[in-house]
Amino acid sequence: FSGEELIAHFRIHTDRMRMESEYRVILKNLFALEDLPPPKAALLASVVPPVEREMKRAIERLFGVEARVVEAADTGLEVLIDNPREAGADRLVNAVGALAYPSPTGRYIVVDFGTATTFDLVEAPNRYLGGAIAIGPQTAADALAQRTAKLPRIDLTPPKAAVGKNTLEALRSGLVLGYAALVEGMVRRFQEEAGEALVIATGGFAETLRPLCPCFDVVDEDLTLKGLLRIHLERG
Repeated sequence: FSGEELIAHFRIHTDRMRMESEYRVILKNLFALEDLPPPKAALLASVVPPVEREMKRAIERLFGVEARVVEAADTGLEVLIDNPREAGADRLVNAVGALAYPSPTGRYIVVDFGTATTFDLVEAPNRYLGGAIAIGPQTAADALAQRTAKLPRIDLTPPKAAVGKNTLEALRSGLVLGYAALVEGMVRRFQEEAGEALVIATGGFAETLRPLCPCFDVVDEDLTLKGLLRIHLERG
């Protein structure tokens, strides 16, 4: 970010075996690619401790700034689950990002498509109420390809119809339309339990599902980054 303007963002593959020196090379090249100046601050929201450790070291050695790891206390949220330490940092940061949107009811449902698909219920002004976790669509597709010899890897694009006439279309039906049905069903259940809420979708698969999920009020692929910025600006 430059001020509050997002000027660049990158996605890289999560690899638990990658070392700090490798992350330094990747970060240096990514910053050079966009001709970016060194950062003045850095925040990490991580649910993979080995990656968190190596990335933190890489940032600090490369840029000479402290890489601050976001904890629940940094978010300003009341984390109202049985064990607040179990709440993933990414989910709490998403909640902070969601609260920047106006909601007529003061409630939010955040759907985040990543390695896992997460559903989180948030209530203004700062209450995180809990959620649900399912396997992510790409993770499911990869598992099918790895464990079933006759099923190929596919790109997750919507099929022409729910009833597939070949293996590829059948896979796309199950993984894309099936996930749309999962999302619609879970959002409905959340609203039955908690009341109407603003539904915000984020993550790489959100845009694909936008036309298939009328429950989405907002699609914001940068919600997590915006949550991190808000934590930085509000809590230092």
